[in-house]
Amino acid sequence: MSIEQDTASTGASERSHAEIMATAARGNEITGLDIFQKTTDDIAPARVEELMSQMHQNQPVGGTDMSYGDSDAQHLRFWKSKSPKAPIVVFVHGGSWRVGTHLDSIGADKVNHLLTKGYVFATINYTLIPLVKVEEQVQEVANAVGFLAKNADELGFDDGRVILMGHSSGAHVVTLLGTDTSYLERARVDIRTIQAVISIDGSNYNALAEMMDSPGPIAQNMTYGLGSDPERLRAMSPTYHARGPNAQAFLLLHVQRQGDIRQAVEFAAALTAAGTKVAFHVFEGEWFEGHMQMLLKLGDPEYPATLVMDNWLNEHVPLA
Repeated sequence: MSIEQDTASTGASERSHAEIMATAARGNEITGLDIFQKTTDDIAPARVEELMSQMHQNQPVGGTDMSYGDSDAQHLRFWKSKSPKAPIVVFVHGGSWRVGTHLDSIGADKVNHLLTKGYVFATINYTLIPLVKVEEQVQEVANAVGFLAKNADELGFDDGRVILMGHSSGAHVVTLLGTDTSYLERARVDIRTIQAVISIDGSNYNALAEMMDSPGPIAQNMTYGLGSDPERLRAMSPTYHARGPNAQAFLLLHVQRQGDIRQAVEFAAALTAAGTKVAFHVFEGEWFEGHMQMLLKLGDPEYPATLVMDNWLNEHVPLA
């Protein structure tokens, strides 16, 4: 587990909304005990709408649409690489499991950046709750990975070097796929082919703790998606599956959201205890403001988390 640099930040209560927005956009890395500092989610509804609008407009272009199942929702968009047999990045969008699509909840910078570097890229659409349960969503994503792997030769990528990436609830989905082998097994995918999992400000690593760690809308969304039955919450918590076998390596990228950081520290410790490689980094940006800035800016060379991701990928899933 790695925590690097030494950027400190001031308390949210002492700063204006403009300063909070600027800090999130700058996104310097935060380390040490400062990652646990108290933060605020005092954000105006108009700013929420503005961020959502930015996300919806920031859609990637190009690519090829494909269906991986019979449902109207079960489709994906795929971009080839100029590099033969390159690794593939498979992205899963967030939205509390109940809103968003594979194109309007992704942020184009990361797609363009990774394609330019030489990776293959796919973004997965899936059925939203309440039409299905979250468990069924996770299985749909696993099935999409299986579809891609089955067609890897035709699509021109290395099916033994798969990178799962997700944001928010999509990060919950990919970290669960990287720890609970049952979903991939049903999709006939060997977890050893999952070379990397990248969580972009994920949550619900320990769903049992979510209501205490993240009161308010986050806990409400969790209860709507996963209910309150302790047995189910444990089954849907990546930390409870982290004893292995796991995906080969995990990168946890977070902004300043207290509950999620506590859970990420716990998850990283569980992965480390299992002998799984994990790196954990926290960047400036509080709650929803930071949460959305990380989604939109990851892939921008000026955003610090981009360099962290690039260096980590070069180490764990190099192109050559």
